[in-house]
Amino acid sequence: LIEKAPFLSQQLQIGIMVGMIMRLLLLFLCATVAHGLVVLPDGRRVHIIKNNILLDNVGDFIVERVEELAKKAIAEKGAFSMSIGSGTTVKPLSALAGGRVDFSKVHLFFGNERTEGEAAGKCFNSGQEVFACLGIPEANLHRVPELPADEAAEAYEAEIRGMPPSVVGTCSNGLPSFDLCLLGSGADGHCASLYPKSAQVIVSPGGHRAYLAAEGKGGITITIDAINSARNVMLSAGKASQSDMTRKCLAWSNAATNHNLPAGMISTGEGAVVEWILTEESAADMPAM
Repeated sequence: LIEKAPFLSQQLQIGIMVGMIMRLLLLFLCATVAHGLVVLPDGRRVHIIKNNILLDNVGDFIVERVEELAKKAIAEKGAFSMSIGSGTTVKPLSALAGGRVDFSKVHLFFGNERTEGEAAGKCFNSGQEVFACLGIPEANLHRVPELPADEAAEAYEAEIRGMPPSVVGTCSNGLPSFDLCLLGSGADGHCASLYPKSAQVIVSPGGHRAYLAAEGKGGITITIDAINSARNVMLSAGKASQSDMTRKCLAWSNAATNHNLPAGMISTGEGAVVEWILTEESAADMPAM
C-alpha cells in the first residue's frame, strides 16, 4: 500500500487536471457565438451578439462576415475591395491568415487617415502587423498620401475613381462603390472621421464627394454618401456606453438626416446592405422590435 500511495496521488492529480480541462472545454462549447438578428423596416440589419469575457464573439462575427463577402466578390469579379479604419475592427482580421481568403485579390483602402504632421499615416501604421500577417501585396495597400488634408482628399478620391471596375465599382449615383466599408463607432455617434455636425457631415446626404478633409483633424475621411454607396457596410458598436447612441441611430425616424448622429445616417437608400453589430450591453436601451 505504501508503494502504491505515490501512484494513487499522481492518478488523483491527473484526474483533477482532466476535470479542469473538461470544464474549460464545456465552457468554450457553451460560449459559441449566439446572436439574434433584427431587420428594421428601412432594411438595416441589426445583429445582437452574446459576448463573454473569454471569447471575442464580435470579432469572430466580423471575421466570418468579411471572409464570406471577400470570397463572394472574388468569385464574382476577381477582386474584393474593403475600406477600413483602425483599432478594434481591424485587429480581428488577422484570424483570416492561413489561406482562408486569397489576399492577392484583396485591396484595402482607408476610411479615414491623418495626412499632416507627426500623426500622418496613423491608421496605416497601426494596421501594419495585421497587413503583414495576412500577406497582402504592397500594391494592394492603398495608402492615403501625406499632403495637406484638402489635397490628400482630392488625390485619394481620384486614385479610387481610377481603379478598375473589378476592384472598385461605381454606384448609380456616380460615387465609387467598395465591396465593404468596415467601420467602428463612438458613443457620440461618429464613425470614420465623421463627427457630429462637422463640415464633412452636414454636406450629406446628397453630396457628390467620396472623401473630404476632416475638420480639425489634419486628415481625411470617407463621406456618408460614399459609405452609403458601398455594396456592404458593417458598423460595430459593442460597448455599454454606446447604448443610448444605438437606440437613437436605429429607432429615431429622422436618423438618415440627423447630423448629430453620423452613424445613424448610414442607410440602405443606395442599395447597400447595412449591418450593425451590437452586443447585449450596447443594445440594452433598444425598444422592443
